[in-house]
Amino acid sequence: MFQLGGLVVTLVNALLGLLVWRRLRAAFPRHGALIDGLCAAGLLLVAHPALLMTVASWSGLRAIQRHVPEPVSLVAMGAQVALLMYGLLLGIAATAAAVVRALRRGRTAPDAGAEMDARVDTSARAGSAAQADSAAHAAGAPAAQANSAPEEAETAPEPVDEIRRRLVVGASWALPAAAVAVSMGGVLASRQRPVVVRVALPVRRELTSLHGVTIAQLSDVHVGSFMDAERLDELRDAINAVRADIHVITGDLLDHHVSQLELSTRLLRGLRPARGQVFFCMGNHEYIAARSASIPAIVRGLEEAGAQVLVDEAREVRLGGDRLWMGAIDYPSRARPGEPARRPTAEGLARALGQMQDDGAPRVLLSHHPGTFRAARELPFDLMLSGHTHGGQISLGRIGDYALTPMLPAGLYHNGLYEHRGRRLHVNAGAGGWLPVRINCPPEITLVELVPA
Repeated sequence: MFQLGGLVVTLVNALLGLLVWRRLRAAFPRHGALIDGLCAAGLLLVAHPALLMTVASWSGLRAIQRHVPEPVSLVAMGAQVALLMYGLLLGIAATAAAVVRALRRGRTAPDAGAEMDARVDTSARAGSAAQADSAAHAAGAPAAQANSAPEEAETAPEPVDEIRRRLVVGASWALPAAAVAVSMGGVLASRQRPVVVRVALPVRRELTSLHGVTIAQLSDVHVGSFMDAERLDELRDAINAVRADIHVITGDLLDHHVSQLELSTRLLRGLRPARGQVFFCMGNHEYIAARSASIPAIVRGLEEAGAQVLVDEAREVRLGGDRLWMGAIDYPSRARPGEPARRPTAEGLARALGQMQDDGAPRVLLSHHPGTFRAARELPFDLMLSGHTHGGQISLGRIGDYALTPMLPAGLYHNGLYEHRGRRLHVNAGAGGWLPVRINCPPEITLVELVPA
């Protein structure tokens, strides 16, 4: 699967690279050798991750992480996003041009009869002109020379529009340059300190011990995917700085291999929630990492580092004289051969919520996949915390419940807060990512505060 994805990306890279090369050669014909060298070097920089993934799947990506300096990898991935963004812009421009041409053809269609009449009239005038020309030729050479002068004037070449030519040349390099600038800015943005997004959770007024209690959420760290020890220390310091009472991690702490468990547990051991509890729900990448070991080995490592790993279950959290309920839902996917069977989402929800008493205490659910909210939004809970989507990593804003992002063009529940009949869902934008590029979608720590209703 990953090899097929690498092959597709490699072919797209080759096609877009050829397109960029042809446009730049046409725009700068005097600098052909320089253009050839720059395009070859750029394509090699962009293409090597996808090529290695095509040849060696995950092993190829691990080789890049081990042997390629991180700055080079960051630039390569930024250039990859820039090339894909350039292709997307060209596709949008071509689609818009096709629509305009279709509209123009639609407007001219009703005038087809008038155009035919005009052609007939033109033919008649041409016949009369031919007869007049024959008569003039019979009258002598002076008349022929007089008639030939306008014809020579009509066939003279039109002057070159220098302004238009400069605009075309400028567009040939400005569009790729803009894509590169935006993508490299996104690389820098992906390394910035996480922003703190605040969410208020109303609780009953008589539960005074819960008023002001805070829950800090971290999600989608993806240890090993452009996430080294130094960056993990920055995340640890950032979440500890908000001084939350409880910490939760909503999956994908690891990326794809059990070897990343060492750095993952290092991060967990460094967390300092004020009430001392860290809750964890499984993400799809924990299961991917388990393929190189086993699911019990991953869970055991996380729990030994201090995390309470919840799988379709709930725990009571005592805070003073009051309490809240913390539950978690397993990642919704089928078990692979040899793995323990997983419950369907509906069954997992029923089991976790069934362990929470209906006593007026707030009920919080952790679910890596926000799509679980669609199955749970009619059930009795107060807040679901999710991740998985990374906020799309490239965000163009949000209209109602629909987040505008080219990375996730379909579906709902991609980023931020959603509500359905009093049930709330917050989707964390993540701390790591598929690629080290974030545009208008910074790394995030969510801080939930319980407030009197």
